[in-house]
Amino acid sequence: MDMCDNLHKLFCSLQRYTYMDISRIPFDDGIYIIFEVGEKYKGWDRIVRIGTHIASGRLKRRLYSHFKSKNKDGSIFRKNIGRAILNKRKDPYLQIWNLDTSKLKNKEFRDIDKQAEIEIEVSKYMCSALSFAVIKVEQKEKRLRLERAIISSLCHGKDFKASEKWLGSFSTEFEIQKSGMWLKQGLDALPLIEDEYKFIESICGDL
Repeated sequence: MDMCDNLHKLFCSLQRYTYMDISRIPFDDGIYIIFEVGEKYKGWDRIVRIGTHIASGRLKRRLYSHFKSKNKDGSIFRKNIGRAILNKRKDPYLQIWNLDTSKLKNKEFRDIDKQAEIEIEVSKYMCSALSFAVIKVEQKEKRLRLERAIISSLCHGKDFKASEKWLGSFSTEFEIQKSGMWLKQGLDALPLIEDEYKFIESICGDL
């Protein structure tokens, strides 16, 4: 069994959460592992995103920003989901959605009602299609290293690929289409080494 297999077997064995369960996560620092309805890898639910947070104690807040904030400029994950939805239906508002409309110079281009409708659509998709597991990693440097290493180990798995119906196939971002993950960063990082995997395995055993 290769590293991509090992990670799927390990993470799919963890407690699964939805957007309604964020407050129930029993720790405040860690890494989250996202799964998407319809995506499979060798019989396991396929991992479609790995993420973490930089500032201490912000794991739950980061997850809230993805699932509940209705602000794509505060979550690149939300922004990329919206890009794929808009591109799939060839919606011309994609050009505006790509802008950082939190910046004063771009606010004049917004259609406030249209943007609010898309934010609701993104939230509905994420809350209905996505679930996640979490692992506790308190040290910032370790979180950031493991995040990138896990991403790289997954996307370089021999048989790791998206289904034909995956929403991310409509992404405007080449890296997302190619990797089969809602990610652009960490794809070519140094993969997990044995000691790092054993560390992950040990903390998963404690959950």
